[in-house]
Amino acid sequence: MQSSTQVLLVLFVIALIIVAVLIYLLKQNTKAQDSLEKEMQRRINSEYRLLFEKWKKEYEKTIRKDAASKSQSTLIGKITEHFIPYLPDFPYNPQDARFLGAPIDFIVFDGLSTGEIKEVVLVEVKTNKGSLSKRERQLRDAVNEGKVKWTQIRRAVELESEK
Repeated sequence: MQSSTQVLLVLFVIALIIVAVLIYLLKQNTKAQDSLEKEMQRRINSEYRLLFEKWKKEYEKTIRKDAASKSQSTLIGKITEHFIPYLPDFPYNPQDARFLGAPIDFIVFDGLSTGEIKEVVLVEVKTNKGSLSKRERQLRDAVNEGKVKWTQIRRAVELESEK
C-alpha cells in the first residue's frame, strides 16, 4: 500500500511539474504573442505613417498649387481694380473716378471733370469668376432700393484770435 501511495505521490508531483511547465510555456507564449502583436502594430503604424506622408506630399502640392492660383487671381484682381479706369473699355472719364477699395472699388462722379455732374455711380470691379461679397450685395441692394441720401454736417470751430 505504501508503494501505491508513493506511486500516486510521484504521479502527483509529476502532474504538478507538468502543470507548472504548461503554465510557464503559456506565459512565454503570451509574452511572445504580445511581443508579436506590438511588432505588428508598430509595422502597421509605420506603414500607415508612410502612406499618410505620401498622401500629404501629393495633397500638399495640390493645396499649394490651388493657393498660388487663388493668390495670383487675387493679385490680378487688386491690380485690375486700380487700373481699370485707364483701360479703354471703362465707360467713364478716369478723372471722374475716385478709388475707395472697400466696401466698393470706385465712386464715379460722372461729368465732374467737365464741370457738370450728371450722376454718381458706385463701381465694383470683379475679374473672371469673382462674385460679390455679402457686404457688396447689401450695398448694391441698398442703392437699388433707393436707400441713398445726401447729408451735410456742419461744425462750428472757434479759432483763437491772434494777440
